[in-house]
Amino acid sequence: MAEIFESVDKNKDGKILWDEFAEAIRVFSPQITSEEIDKMFIVLDVDGDGQIDDVEFASCLMVNGGGEKDTEEEVVMKEAFDLYDMDGDGKISASEIHVVLKRLGEKHTMEDCVVMVQTVDKDSDGFVNFEEFKIMMNSNKESH
Repeated sequence: MAEIFESVDKNKDGKILWDEFAEAIRVFSPQITSEEIDKMFIVLDVDGDGQIDDVEFASCLMVNGGGEKDTEEEVVMKEAFDLYDMDGDGKISASEIHVVLKRLGEKHTMEDCVVMVQTVDKDSDGFVNFEEFKIMMNSNKESH
């Protein structure tokens, strides 16, 4: 998750400003409106200071768990998952991770991406499903 934050934080000041956030979102959703970006930004900017720090970024991508109704965090988590699930089949392949990281300017080999999938692939189907994705994101939060 830190890698994603750092790739969005273009000026490396430890904060994601609206412009940086909008640029990253538009990589994946070129048709998204500024109003839609505003709504997403407001959800992530928990303290309302007009910027997203690494703690806000991480905490908003975590799922509270246990609730029957989707929380805002669950919705954000699903949106993040959907960015990686480029073909919409409900699972993320190593090649999808590779494409997304490449778009974000990250330099990872396909082999790196295969290892990322294998690390969280609990059902050994060669893909990361949404439940595995949530576990992965929660374990990233706990390790920081």
